[in-house]
Amino acid sequence: MDNFTTMSIDHFLSRVWRIISLIGLGVSLLFIYRGLPDPAAVHFGETGRGDGFLPKEEIFYLTAALITILNVLALLLIKVVDKIPSEKLGFLFQAFQDKGATVVKKMIINWLHLLPALINTFLILVLRTLLLLNDQRTFDQDFGYVPMIGIIFLLLWLIYLPIRLFSLNKFTEEE
Repeated sequence: MDNFTTMSIDHFLSRVWRIISLIGLGVSLLFIYRGLPDPAAVHFGETGRGDGFLPKEEIFYLTAALITILNVLALLLIKVVDKIPSEKLGFLFQAFQDKGATVVKKMIINWLHLLPALINTFLILVLRTLLLLNDQRTFDQDFGYVPMIGIIFLLLWLIYLPIRLFSLNKFTEEE
């Protein structure tokens, strides 16, 4: 598979996942808002019972603001990286100079698009957990695995770029 095909697959997947995760997060936020009690527990003590509460409207607006800020900051970062000339990124990724500066830059931009997709996906899980913790039927379940999933998402995102760059073919100019 050549670099162009690989790049278009990465481009497609990173954008589609980002859009789907953003839509999914918006829909989840609406359903979670509907299902939360008012006020909703947002901090839980040693017993597992809520000991810190917020009105569900505040949870909704704070989460919506967080989603908006994270996604806008990600887009701004992507725009800034996109404006950097491809040749200037070469010194950061000297090990991949033989892959072609433009290809490496496109790969970095696709990689940056994956971060908000992962964050949005993780926030869906966090909101679902918050809903379950506020439900009397499921409040005693252990949700200690949720932060670990966030760490795994972050680690996968961090190792994705070097793995993809190492897997690319060497760049050759077409004649």
